[in-house]
Amino acid sequence: MNRDDARAALRAQGIRRPSPQLVEDWLRIQQSQEWALELPHSAQEAPSEPSNRSEASQPSAVERPSSKSNLARLLRERGELQRPAGRRKPGRPRVLAPWMAAVANVMSDGTTLRQALSLCGIYGLTPKQLRSLYRNRAFQALYKEARRKWLSEYGVKVRPRSKGLRQLLRSL
Repeated sequence: MNRDDARAALRAQGIRRPSPQLVEDWLRIQQSQEWALELPHSAQEAPSEPSNRSEASQPSAVERPSSKSNLARLLRERGELQRPAGRRKPGRPRVLAPWMAAVANVMSDGTTLRQALSLCGIYGLTPKQLRSLYRNRAFQALYKEARRKWLSEYGVKVRPRSKGLRQLLRSL
């Protein structure tokens, strides 16, 4: 699927002159839908069995989760992991996907994460990956900024209390 195909599909939907941003968004959505269709096949694979009998006979007392990011592996497989250019800073690298800003913007009006992901065309995240996304600092910053903007534009306006007092005094 290329830009010309995307423009033709948008024109077929009745959009005479699709903007470059609309074409990019449409391509991104089509790509995520293709990935969503591919994901269940890999999720149905049988788990690998332990190779040694000693591993199978000795149950581990405490199974600790991996210290690696749950999201990084998924994003790397999908080809959506963005790494900043230039020198690498010390510490854990940021996990940032191009769709995180779109999901944060959809969530700014109070929509849940699962609904926002489905509205943006992102499917196949496990509960562990959803939790990782909620806890991701880059995503939290994007969400807080989008929420602040939404509240400043569409949020509830605080009415002065004097109106309530005036109405009370009128009723007396």
